[in-house]
This record gives sequence, C-alpha cells and structure tokens, in this order.
Amino acid sequence: MPTLKSGAIIVGAYANKVRKTLFAQLKNDIKAGTITSQEVARAAGELNQLLFKLFVEKMRLDKGDVVRITCDYLVENNQIKWVWSTLKVEAYRKVAEDEINYFLKDLLPKQS
Repeated sequence: MPTLKSGAIIVGAYANKVRKTLFAQLKNDIKAGTITSQEVARAAGELNQLLFKLFVEKMRLDKGDVVRITCDYLVENNQIKWVWSTLKVEAYRKVAEDEINYFLKDLLPKQS
C-alpha cells in the first residue's frame, strides 16, 4: 500500500507539499493511464481540506509551525482512496526568539 509522507514542512506550505508529493508518487500511474491528473489533484485537495480544518480551525497552528503528515492510500478503479485510519500528523510549535533568548541569558556564563 503506498504511503504519502510529507516530511517536516511549515504549516504555510503543507498543502503544496502534499500535492507535489502525491503527483510525484503517482507520475508513472498518470503516464500509464491508470489514473488521471485530475483525480490526483482531487485526492490531494480532499486531504488538504481535512488538514486545513485540523491545523487552522482546530489546532490554531501558526504558519511558521512545523508539521509532518503520513497517510496510506489505495488506487482502485482509477480513484485514490485515503485510508483514514492510517493518517498520522505530528505538529511542532515555533518558540519565539525572545523567549529563547530570555532563557539563554540565565544559562550562559556571565562575562566579566
């Protein structure tokens, strides 16, 4: 069963990454006529709509936060079907530079 794996990507670019990854994985199937590019675009859009609701509406992630997306899919009867039970999302929030510098200031040795 093929698996879409986005790798670590900022939230602001996940949709494009999902679409490009799916097209890259299925390029031979498109060339062979097993599946159309319109179907690949439709399936990418379906996953991206769900992820948008998760990232923006539910989790309220910032564009600079990082996510990693993994989901299996099947190609049956010229259609892509997501195996939703395998959808895995990892999210990492960006920490503000000011906050990091505040803690670093306490940890760094004092210079005389």
